[in-house]
Amino acid sequence: MSPPKPASRPSRVGLWAYARLFRQDILSAQPQRLYRAWMAEFRTPFFRSYMMNDPQLVDLVLRKRPDDFPKSRRVREGLSPLLGRSVFVTNGAEWKRQRRIIDPAFGGGRLREAFPAMRDAAEAMVARLSDGPCEG
Repeated sequence: MSPPKPASRPSRVGLWAYARLFRQDILSAQPQRLYRAWMAEFRTPFFRSYMMNDPQLVDLVLRKRPDDFPKSRRVREGLSPLLGRSVFVTNGAEWKRQRRIIDPAFGGGRLREAFPAMRDAAEAMVARLSDGPCEG
């Protein structure tokens, strides 16, 4: 079973269509090829986006050299309505503090053990949601 991911957009869309998709959901606005590549770069006139799917690259960016790979202001703006000031959008000392708190959950295969419960909780939450837009 492959891990869950958002639905991807078509390979080619115009700039305005991309901007509209980006404002709705930054992850779904990305083309399918970004999810298949070990690392991919996506360029727009306003910013560059990188996606890494290779575990060694993810380890380099998130553990070994996080200060060399800060999240951009645009990414923070795009994801913060969904993720708040979480580890996914913060940088520097704030990110390092958050990371120290969550690191034990990822050690010793604990994530593999915890993922089914996390998935079940997410599915239960989705079942409780009503159709249509939701304001948080």
